[in-house]
Amino acid sequence: MIHLRIAASRLALSTVAIAAISVSAFCASAMAATVEVSETKTIIDHVTVSSSRPYALVKQDLESRLGRLDDHIRTLLKQDKVDELRTALQKAAGNDGLVIHYIGLHGDWLVLKGQRRNGTEYFTGNILTATEMTSVNMAAGLYAPLRIMVYENAQSGTTIEYDKPSTQLSQFHSAQIDVQGRSLDDRLAKLCAAVLQ
Repeated sequence: MIHLRIAASRLALSTVAIAAISVSAFCASAMAATVEVSETKTIIDHVTVSSSRPYALVKQDLESRLGRLDDHIRTLLKQDKVDELRTALQKAAGNDGLVIHYIGLHGDWLVLKGQRRNGTEYFTGNILTATEMTSVNMAAGLYAPLRIMVYENAQSGTTIEYDKPSTQLSQFHSAQIDVQGRSLDDRLAKLCAAVLQ
């Protein structure tokens, strides 16, 4: 009699487990997402500007010219203080209209290959410009902030390389975004001229 009750309990538990698995499988198939993938070929203009000016001076000038996206600005964002945030972003962008978001220490990371070199990547842009683009097409955020690579070249001078913003952004086929892209082209060209002279 005891064996019969245990067998019946096991059968009941197995039935519950099968029912749970069936419901789970049904829910998973009912909630399965539809995934679409597309690819677009885009022609990007790559800009390389070189100078005999030493890397240390170029790096120092660039970092002193550009503002920083700092914790104060991020706090204003978290607190939804829109007017103060806009004012802080305008101030940080300064005369060049660009702010450093992050710095990539690629030259230092080469210690993993037994060497160090003078090379720094700057993620730079302007949040006010970025929101003009992402409000039209969120995918434009792929290119905000922009990336510029500054490194000591083989002639002991400095090279700055970047992908031209207007050509990156042209894929969105938006006049509003194109205006911002051309503006960013101008800002980066002026920055390079200023720090490499």
